[in-house]
Amino acid sequence: MIVPAAPATPTKPAESIKTAPKPASEEVSGPAPATIIVNLPAEAKLLVDEHATTSTSTTRVFASPALERGRDFSYTLTAELVLDGRPVQTSKSVTVRAGEETRVELVFPTASVAQR
Repeated sequence: MIVPAAPATPTKPAESIKTAPKPASEEVSGPAPATIIVNLPAEAKLLVDEHATTSTSTTRVFASPALERGRDFSYTLTAELVLDGRPVQTSKSVTVRAGEETRVELVFPTASVAQR
């Protein structure tokens, strides 16, 4: 059985901090990844800047490489799907920032629109 040791000195009240905390943006100043959450049909093939991904769910989550804070970066997301026997494609350019989460929905036309 482990018995905690008795304090060597009497317990003092907590000391007050005399300075205000730094804003969170100053505390975390180094590069950080951006998170991209993409909603699309599970059977759709997804490309990020023309590079195929391997995920197959309706919600796909990706992390970018570490990005410089305070700057905008962009990715082009392209989804491909076969509707009524025809390949259909939709694309969207998304802007991301270091340490932030970006949500994207890639929508395909309905079957009746694809036939027009």
